[in-house]
Amino acid sequence: MNKEQKEIIRNQLLQNLENYGILWDEERQELSCEDFRKVQYKLAQHTNHQKGIYQDKVREFIAEPDDINLLCIDPYLQVVRSNRVSDRRLWAYATSFWSIPVTVGFGRRIRFFVFDKQNNKLMGIIGLSDPIIGLSVRDDVSIGWTKDQKLNRLYNCMTAYILGAIPPYNSVLGAKMIALSLMFPEVREIFYEKYKNSAEEKGKLSYLTYIDTLGAFGKSSIYTRLKGWDFVGYTKGQSHLHITANGSWELIREVVNEDVFQSYKFGNGPNWKMRVLKVGLRELGLSENMLGIGWQRGYYRLPLAENWQAFLCGETNMPIFNPSSRSSLIDYWKTRWVIPRMNKLEIKLNTV
Repeated sequence: MNKEQKEIIRNQLLQNLENYGILWDEERQELSCEDFRKVQYKLAQHTNHQKGIYQDKVREFIAEPDDINLLCIDPYLQVVRSNRVSDRRLWAYATSFWSIPVTVGFGRRIRFFVFDKQNNKLMGIIGLSDPIIGLSVRDDVSIGWTKDQKLNRLYNCMTAYILGAIPPYNSVLGAKMIALSLMFPEVREIFYEKYKNSAEEKGKLSYLTYIDTLGAFGKSSIYTRLKGWDFVGYTKGQSHLHITANGSWELIREVVNEDVFQSYKFGNGPNWKMRVLKVGLRELGLSENMLGIGWQRGYYRLPLAENWQAFLCGETNMPIFNPSSRSSLIDYWKTRWVIPRMNKLEIKLNTV
C-alpha cells in the first residue's frame, strides 16, 4: 500500500472518530471528547442495532409486566447455541438494549440466556470469554500472582464481557439476579465439560474458579453490595472500542500484514487486538496514545472457590468451590433486594 492510500485511510479513521464526538489533537498527541457517555451511546447505536430487525421474531420470549409476579421469579440458564438461528436472533435482540458497544468476546466463549421459569420469558444474558492476558488491577491488586503462575492458571479464569437484564426485568433489579446466576454450580460444570479435553491437551486443569468483569462507566450499581462480587479498583483507561466499533477496525486491517492476524493464541484476547491496533496506527503515522481514551472502568471479581487465590497461584490443584445453590441464591436475591422494595419495584414494573 502506497503513501497516498495510507493517507486516505488515516483521514477516514480520524473522520470516523470525529463522527462520534472524539477529536485527535495532533500537537498534543491525545484524544479529547466532551462527554464519553454520549460517545459510547452513539457507538452502541451503530453496533447494537438489531432490535427493530428481530422484534417480531422473538416476541414470544419477551415478557410484558403482566407476565411477572416478583415473588415467583425463578431464573434458569440456557446455553446459547450458535448453530440455532432462533438463538442468534434472540441474542442480537437482547444486546440491542445495551448503551455501550457489545463485542463478540475472544477465544473461548460461553454465552447464556437467563430465562424466568414462571413464564419462560427472557430475563437477561451473560457472555463469558477469555480474560485479558495483561491487566494490572487483576494481576497485581486482586490475585497477586507471578508471570509464571498467571500463564499456568489464567486458563481457569473467564471474563463476563456482557451481563445484564433486559426490559422489563431490568426495572426490578433483575441485573443483580443475573450476576448472581454466575454462581449457579452449572456454570462451572458447563465450563468443565466444554474444556476438559483441551485442558488436558494443554496440561491445564479444567476448573473455572474466577470470573471478572468491568463496569461500563466507572463503578456499576449491579455489583454494589452484591453477595460474592467484590470491587477491586479501576483500569488505567486504555480501550479499543472507540476505534474498533465504528468501522475503523476494517480500515486498520488494510494496513496490517496478514501474518499479524495469524498470531492469536489462547489468553491473548483483547491484548491481541490492542497489539494489532498499535501496528496499524504506526503504519498510519498515528500515535499509540490514540488508545488512551481516559475511560477508567471499575474492575469486579467473582471468586467461585473458597481457596481461589491459592489455586490460581498454584499452591493447590484442587479448588474448594463455594457451596452456593441455585435456590439459595434466588432466595437471597428476593430476601435482600426484592421484598424490602416490593412496592417501589411493582410501581416501576407497571410503569415500564
